[in-house]
Amino acid sequence: MLEHAPAQNETAPNLFDKKTNHSRFFEYANVHREEGVESCTETAKVVLEALQSSEGTFFEDVGAMYPLIHERLLVRRENVEIAMGGILKEENISIDPKGLYPNVAWWDIAHGSEGLKNAFLEGRAHMNGVVAVLGFKPSEHIAVVEQKDIPDEPSIFRGADGVDLDRRFVASAHGTVSPDDIRFAIFRFPYQYFPEKEMTDDEVLGGDKNPNGKLQYIFRGVYLGHQGKSTLH
Repeated sequence: MLEHAPAQNETAPNLFDKKTNHSRFFEYANVHREEGVESCTETAKVVLEALQSSEGTFFEDVGAMYPLIHERLLVRRENVEIAMGGILKEENISIDPKGLYPNVAWWDIAHGSEGLKNAFLEGRAHMNGVVAVLGFKPSEHIAVVEQKDIPDEPSIFRGADGVDLDRRFVASAHGTVSPDDIRFAIFRFPYQYFPEKEMTDDEVLGGDKNPNGKLQYIFRGVYLGHQGKSTLH
C-alpha cells in the first residue's frame, strides 16, 4: 500500500482547502466537461485534487483497497460529475434507465475483477476520457433485475481480444443510490494523458506495472466505507 500521508514538514488539507478543491472541480466541469481527450490531463489534475481532499481514503493502489470491502455490492459506470456529486456533496444518485438492459454489475472480492470489468463496459459515460465506477450497497430504494431475467442478454461475452467475460454478474437497476450507501469509487485515466508527477514508481516507464511502456490505464480509488475518513494511501 502506497503511503500518501503528509510529510513531517507538510500539513493535511484544511477545511477551506477541501471546499476550494471541491468547488474547483465543479466549476471546471461546468465549463470543460465535453472538450474531449485533449483536455484529459487537466481534467485528471482537477479530479485527483478533489479526490485527495475528499472525506474518503484515497488509494493510488486500488488493489489495496478491495480487501477492505466485505460486502456484496453493485458497481456501475457513472457520469463523473454525478459520481463526484455523490462523493463530495453527498447527493443522491438517480438510476433511471429507458428500458431493461444491463447498467450495473454485482461485485464482491471473492469473484475477483469480473464484476468490475463488466461495470467498465456498461455505458459510455466519461469526462474527457476520465471514467468513474461507483460501488454501492443495494437497498430498498434500488430495484434489480438479474441477468437471467433480461431478454437476449448472454451469460458469456467474447471481447475483441478473444477473452471471454462472464456476464452472469450484470443486472439492470432502477432507483436511487444514497450517498451513505456508496462504499468506493474507482477512476480510470488514459495513461498517455495522466500527469507524470502523479504517477507512482511502479507506473512510470520501466516500473513494475509498466516495464515495456504498454500500460494503457492508471486507476485511482476512494474508499468510503467507514466514518472519520481522511488518511491517504
